[in-house]
Amino acid sequence: MFDPCAVLSHDDLLNLGVDPGTQEADLFNTHIDGFNVCSWFGPEYYLGLTSTKYTLDDVKANPEYRDFSSGSVAGREVLIFLDVADVESAACNLVFATVQSTAMIRIDKKFGEPQEEEPCALVERVAQTVIRLLP
Repeated sequence: MFDPCAVLSHDDLLNLGVDPGTQEADLFNTHIDGFNVCSWFGPEYYLGLTSTKYTLDDVKANPEYRDFSSGSVAGREVLIFLDVADVESAACNLVFATVQSTAMIRIDKKFGEPQEEEPCALVERVAQTVIRLLP
């Protein structure tokens, strides 16, 4: 699996609207087997990038996810979906296959902050940058 903290440069992160200095590896400083996670914070949203051993079929079969749609970003097939528990659709996920693993990009709106873009539109925009950086 690739290291998601090493994919985006300082300038990439600034261009995506997050603060490079807020980088956090893993989830709450806990590594979860089968996942490499990195996240950053911006004024309006959180950006997460994950490398996982699980396939796109595994993601589709996960009962925690809903409202799947297939598409193409930067010439690569992607799957976009929401979390079942997210009744307000405050977050959006996008996954795609890489040579090394499956990559997941996640956008979470910050509670109470005005949003210029909806999470799924934003995650597609972020994917335009990330997809070009992964084989």
